[in-house]
Amino acid sequence: MRLSEPPEALLKRYLQGDRNACRELLKDPKYYQLCQIIAKHRFSGQSHNWEDAAQTAFEKVLIQALRGNFTQGDLEQFNHWCSRVASNCIIDLLRKIKTEREFLKNQSREITNHLPDIREDLETTDTNAQIQTAIISVDQENPKKQYLQIWQGLKFEKKQKQIAQDLGLKQSEVSKRYRELALLVGKKLDLLNVKQLEEELKNIRQGRKPKRSQENWDN
Repeated sequence: MRLSEPPEALLKRYLQGDRNACRELLKDPKYYQLCQIIAKHRFSGQSHNWEDAAQTAFEKVLIQALRGNFTQGDLEQFNHWCSRVASNCIIDLLRKIKTEREFLKNQSREITNHLPDIREDLETTDTNAQIQTAIISVDQENPKKQYLQIWQGLKFEKKQKQIAQDLGLKQSEVSKRYRELALLVGKKLDLLNVKQLEEELKNIRQGRKPKRSQENWDN
């Protein structure tokens, strides 16, 4: 795509305060292609769609540029800055995907270890987007349980003690709700049937403790 002005002129306008100049500059296909190259490399061997990650990274570059976060430098330095923003965005995406993918997998080992077929499904199915949707749905159906806040605490790698303090709950209650959430999400994903769900929820509410392998997050 041909730009309205030379890239150097657009960058100069941008650095002088014309934020919209970066919109025109980023229309150069090489910037989106840069995001594609980074995403494809980072997502090598992953089942997640790297093209979606490239689009997200490009949007991040545009947003950061519109906010004026590139403050000085020539075109080469701007290109390096774009590469760094895109790379950091994709690394964050991979971190979130890993956390979300392990959420049900790890919890299924703690809660439904007598249901190996469910664990196998969780370990082999890429449920990243489905998990997000299911968590939001479960939270909306149980607004007083604060499931979404507990999940967000997990994503920020908080311990149960800190999450309990943030929500004004006992640590044991956070642990119980976290395990409930794993089961309810499993049901949303059709990895548990109604009978299995009811049985496991009953065990939790009767005080069944998780195995010691969960203690890293519990403490």
